[in-house]
Amino acid sequence: MNGNEPQGTRERILDAAGKTFAKKGFRAATVRQISEAAGVNVALLHYYFKDKAGLYQAVLDDLTDQGMKLFPPDMGVRPGEGVEARLAGFVRGLLYRLLSTRGWGGYEGKARLIIKELSDPTPFMDQVVERFARPQKEVLVGIVSEILAPFAAPLLVRACCLSVVAQCLHYGYAKPVIDRLLPGEDLRDEDIALLAEHVTLFSLGGLARVRERAAREAAGGTP
Repeated sequence: MNGNEPQGTRERILDAAGKTFAKKGFRAATVRQISEAAGVNVALLHYYFKDKAGLYQAVLDDLTDQGMKLFPPDMGVRPGEGVEARLAGFVRGLLYRLLSTRGWGGYEGKARLIIKELSDPTPFMDQVVERFARPQKEVLVGIVSEILAPFAAPLLVRACCLSVVAQCLHYGYAKPVIDRLLPGEDLRDEDIALLAEHVTLFSLGGLARVRERAAREAAGGTP
């Protein structure tokens, strides 16, 4: 390998590997399947990534980095802006990363790889959590804590954060069912924006009710 390989070979392998791993999972996918999908020989794949584990790690790194770069957790909303705007930015970023064809493309795209990691963890789950989930968790905890203040008990904040994220992940997990219930409803970027607006509004309503109940309990009233 002396540099004569065409520009973009490594990226082509990563793209083919992402799609193959997303469809088959880490355990079932083979190096040969990936090399054939990328249009390269197996030796070239080993040259760039050493083995299947090294390739899988590289795919997760690339998937996370590109998704976060294109659709960051704040989606351009500044830290000093209102808490509702920051929640809207968080939800919009997560849904765009999961569903947009410019991001991970939903259940039939590379988002399926993240979904597989969540539902059937590989030894690389820690990497997914550290690079993808934990940074977002810290952002969302700050937003939700501010909305619930001064009643932001840790368990309450955790439950609310999980509820917000679960709404977004549902559209990745359940896409095959949604497609059958609502045929022809493929999501475009403008549809994702409307969905993000709905999830944000729904979440703000739920958070308001949670805060009201916590306030009543703190005042000695009934839940």
